[in-house]
Amino acid sequence: MLIHLFDNNSTSTINNMTTSKEPMKSATLLIGLLLLALAPLARADFSGAFGPSSPGWQNGGVIPDGSFVGWSDTRAVSGLAGAITDVTVTLNLSGGWNGDLYAYLTHGDGFAVLLNRVGRSGTSGLGYGDAGMNVTLDDTASMNIHNYGGGFVPTLSYQSDGRNVNPVTGNLTPLGSGPATLSAAFGGMTTGNGNWTLFVADVSGGDVSTVTSWGLEIAAVPEPASLIEGSVAVLFLGGVVWLYRRKAAKAQPLPAAGIVS
Repeated sequence: MLIHLFDNNSTSTINNMTTSKEPMKSATLLIGLLLLALAPLARADFSGAFGPSSPGWQNGGVIPDGSFVGWSDTRAVSGLAGAITDVTVTLNLSGGWNGDLYAYLTHGDGFAVLLNRVGRSGTSGLGYGDAGMNVTLDDTASMNIHNYGGGFVPTLSYQSDGRNVNPVTGNLTPLGSGPATLSAAFGGMTTGNGNWTLFVADVSGGDVSTVTSWGLEIAAVPEPASLIEGSVAVLFLGGVVWLYRRKAAKAQPLPAAGIVS
């Protein structure tokens, strides 16, 4: 004998099973919408690149020669959640004399010296004479930009200069505690939102440098409140899925069994 699982009501049973899948489709759609709504809470990074096509780009990026007036560019950051954990800066400069340049980055109370007369020391008052650079300033790099070596246009990753001393009269040799890092300047600040300003000055006349472009990357840890909200949302979604599955299971009638000779 064969046990036949479908009788004359089989068509109705199949229709009921198909209909019972509708709650699961609705649950999937609901979950997707909620996850999209929660996505901003998880955002914890910013990356931006700025150049001549950016609104408000000043003077074509040309840095006044032999002047502390300098050149600056301010960019507004928004949408970050949580305290800053890491900051990375890219600088693309052309022309001039690298050893003339003094540059820093500010945000709120944070202040970091990016360049301070690279190559200049107690035995070399002019610094490196190379014309321009295209570098990434990152705390994880192995070499400080101040001592990149000279004789070429640097294009690698370096630690920021960090020497917070007067670029004309200050002692630019490494101090006992070492130069300050980007993390020391901005790490732990409660938010990366707001204005970030790059300032570059050419403090010795004779050659003209230009900021071709610059970039900023900020990493942050989401605030505890955001993490709690996200966890509650995940638990809620899990409960929704469980309830819909249970409802769908109850909605499916068992097919009638018959004996076929």
